Amino acid sequence: MTRLTRRARVGVVTAALALGAATGTLGCKKLLKGGLAGGADAGKPTSSNHVNSPQDDADEHMQEKLDAYIACLNTLSSPVRASRSRYFSWVNPKTGPTGTERNINGLYDLPNAAAQKCTEGLAKAKPLLPKDAKLETAGDDFAKTVTELDGLIHEVFTYYENKNFKDDKFAKGKAIHPRLMAAFSAFSKADTNLHATLDGITKPLALRGLSRIERDEGKSFLFHRKHVLLAARELVEAGDPVGDDDAVDFALYNASFSEVDKALTELQTFGAAHKIDLDARTNAAWPMAKSNFEQFERAAESYRKKSRDYLRCLRDAPAKAKAPSGKVDQEKMGPCPDGKPKDVVEKYNEFIRVSNNHPFP
Repeated sequence: MTRLTRRARVGVVTAALALGAATGTLGCKKLLKGGLAGGADAGKPTSSNHVNSPQDDADEHMQEKLDAYIACLNTLSSPVRASRSRYFSWVNPKTGPTGTERNINGLYDLPNAAAQKCTEGLAKAKPLLPKDAKLETAGDDFAKTVTELDGLIHEVFTYYENKNFKDDKFAKGKAIHPRLMAAFSAFSKADTNLHATLDGITKPLALRGLSRIERDEGKSFLFHRKHVLLAARELVEAGDPVGDDDAVDFALYNASFSEVDKALTELQTFGAAHKIDLDARTNAAWPMAKSNFEQFERAAESYRKKSRDYLRCLRDAPAKAKAPSGKVDQEKMGPCPDGKPKDVVEKYNEFIRVSNNHPFP
């Protein structure tokens, strides 16, 4: 599989390692999606002298509400994908098991009690203000489908794990397959919808947070750090579109890369001119601020380089992979050693981990 799989990215708004976003095809790569709003302080005012506006207050409350939705996606999206991928590694999804397969690999069970905890968390978050009918409905659908799928997956997992197919000649495996496919399909739709709904909330939330930083303290280190993180998320999403159409819009990816390039260059320029601020005892990250900044910069630079490599792969993809619309079919691109999607994912993950663990601020 060559896709940049969006469903395994972690981190949207609040937690250091948060949301795993998804595509309708339930992809296969782990990718951290952190830093859109830059951490748990994204919706909060950045100056102790600033009085919250109604929008500031609403953003803070929304961020608290989102925690449960993000937690569900963190704990369940990727495991469901992995389970489905395991099952499809030996079963034809159209025909189901035949009994003639050589390698009977079953599927992966989901984390114990994860679906129950998700459902309970969403039930507590639903009545919290601000109300958002679209988000709450998407959460209800996610909870319903993942609960149904959890029970079914466990039943199928036990069947193959205990090799019960040897006793009934795959009778149960054949009978349960259509139900499993329907449950996977229903979850995929609910998962995609919840991710898209969260994107529609968290992106404006992040932009407002960035504007508040600029309003309160100008284009500071905090502003530039969060600007880089915001641009990095936009880029990684451009490489992995939401929905069933996973072809990459080259123009969008190119523009998103340019924004990352610009944001990182501005951070580096600002950092070179304000090194003294990193060593100041008044810096909340002192005495590690300078070292943390350097680590952040290196990780961001590494991600920029690998993203540029992938940009070249998209640009130079064979004609068979390019549609008249300008989109590039990743499955038809062929090998590209310097810009493999897996490497882009890994570099992004590394960058987000460094950002989470090395504030400067």
